[in-house]
Amino acid sequence: MRKLPILKSLHLFEAVSEFPSFSKAAEQLNMTAGAVSYQMRLLEDWFGRRLFVRHSSGVRLTSDGEQLKRSCASAFTMLEKGCYELRRRDAGRSVVVGCSTTFLLHGLLPRIGAFRELHQNIDLVFETDADLDALAVGALDVLFVSGLLKRPLPVREVHVSNELIGPVCAPATLEAIKSREDILSIPLLHEAARLDAWSEWASAAAICLEGSRHVVFDTFSLAVEAAKSGLGAAISSQILVRSNLEKGELVAPFGFVPVNRSIYMFVNGRAQSIAAVKEFERWVLSDILSRNHLPSPLQAATRQIRRAGQLKLPAGPMLASTR
Repeated sequence: MRKLPILKSLHLFEAVSEFPSFSKAAEQLNMTAGAVSYQMRLLEDWFGRRLFVRHSSGVRLTSDGEQLKRSCASAFTMLEKGCYELRRRDAGRSVVVGCSTTFLLHGLLPRIGAFRELHQNIDLVFETDADLDALAVGALDVLFVSGLLKRPLPVREVHVSNELIGPVCAPATLEAIKSREDILSIPLLHEAARLDAWSEWASAAAICLEGSRHVVFDTFSLAVEAAKSGLGAAISSQILVRSNLEKGELVAPFGFVPVNRSIYMFVNGRAQSIAAVKEFERWVLSDILSRNHLPSPLQAATRQIRRAGQLKLPAGPMLASTR
């Protein structure tokens, strides 16, 4: 029998070591500071040495604590990988997908029915609280990430689609917008987490938004619903409103412009050979991250503006794949 400290204590130590004080750790771990301090003291007693230096403003790891932290990280990562490999073995026709709630709600779910029609025997499991670490240990088969990432990328199998953004509004609102400058005549709808989105688009489109009216919503979904209701125009990534454009619920009067940001689809190396993952990957590349053509309701609107000689639409997104 192995003679080790209680596994729960080591797991707690690894978590606590990320915080500058026991009180901060306790707050995040939903424990009392006294309970955290007591568990760390028991662990120090087992080792017979200090793992933390206590000082007036908090705690910091000793050299022994740093060594234990590295050992815990290595051991737990290996254990986590082994557990997920066992869990995924003979898992059948299933794909575990990680992405943000917004990307799932607006980018994947509106189109997932088409995938299910083609592959009725493949089950999809969605995780909205996942990251590259979860992908690395095998908790996910596929992960979508939007934004700027450090290079080199931590996962070899990755597909990248350049992100395009632009204003979207209800078809009725289009009557008040005959040129890009007319956007100032209606409220600009913001997502609280992306207050710079309109400025980002204005910079790419070479438009000054000074004097415009602004309305802020807690989530992207609320901003889009407000736009659909005719309350103003919202800024969106093309992928996230594609379904709304196709249904005629929204129009994009000025098309979409490229920004310095990308949408990444990472594929777990060990999952690449799974048939279900291959099918999902192929579908995403052809239907989600592919060059998006403007739907017919929007084409009619943009043709009208083009005839007036007031608009030039940007080209569609480019898709790259690195392996």
